[in-house]
Amino acid sequence: MNENHSVKFYIRFVLEKHKKIKLCLNELLKVLVEENLQKKYEKAAELDSALNDLKASLSKEDIPQWLNELSTGVTNFKCKLWRQNHLLNCLIAGKPIVDSYKWTFEGDNELAFDFDSIFEHYKSKSRLPELFDEIIKILNEIKDSEDVDSISMISALSKVIATLKKSKDGSYFSINSAWEFLLTFINNYMWVELSKIPGIGSAVQALEKTIKETNDEMFQVHSDVKNEMKSKLESDFKGIKNTSSSFNFITYNRKGLEQTNSTETGINKQA
Repeated sequence: MNENHSVKFYIRFVLEKHKKIKLCLNELLKVLVEENLQKKYEKAAELDSALNDLKASLSKEDIPQWLNELSTGVTNFKCKLWRQNHLLNCLIAGKPIVDSYKWTFEGDNELAFDFDSIFEHYKSKSRLPELFDEIIKILNEIKDSEDVDSISMISALSKVIATLKKSKDGSYFSINSAWEFLLTFINNYMWVELSKIPGIGSAVQALEKTIKETNDEMFQVHSDVKNEMKSKLESDFKGIKNTSSSFNFITYNRKGLEQTNSTETGINKQA
């Protein structure tokens, strides 16, 4: 937002006028259901004045439709062209718009591409939450098994479990990092060590199955995020012909974060 004091003063001025309209609108709605006709006209005049004050501070192009519609309705009532039920319908229809209206200078944050919210949208529609919980459950079962007596293995499992718990509900970057950490741990250490422990075969099989399912979900979610971002970019930047070559998205494949055409699972189990 522009930090120029004159600009900031004008923004405050417009917001105050908008706030005044909301107040006058609420007061007029209250008296319209009462019996005092004189008070109805007084409150209508107050709203009319507030509407005109705001209109006078805006250029013609910047006057929102609701401002003109309310102004016309109040004027028609004051001039006895409308009955009060007509005005009441107009105010009831306009109030939600007036209350929720955002001026252009208030929408700076909406201009940003929110990667985390897009990722969260697709993650919540996927099986990732339940699959991460299942992985944590299986890892805990392995760690607590009487067959696992290696202090270094128990310590390593505890670190991975704590990392997954902390990151599974986190940001786009946090979940990616935790997942890559898990795959690195599994491929470079865990499969080798667990293959030496015969009593936990069923847990290892369940973990392998869940990891593969999670791989597929991660790949799908990241593909959805990439497609969503491509769509937004192509919509907002009409001159960009090929977003795939113009922008390098950090997306997940079954080997890690960098997307390629590979279809490998990323799980290199070593017997």
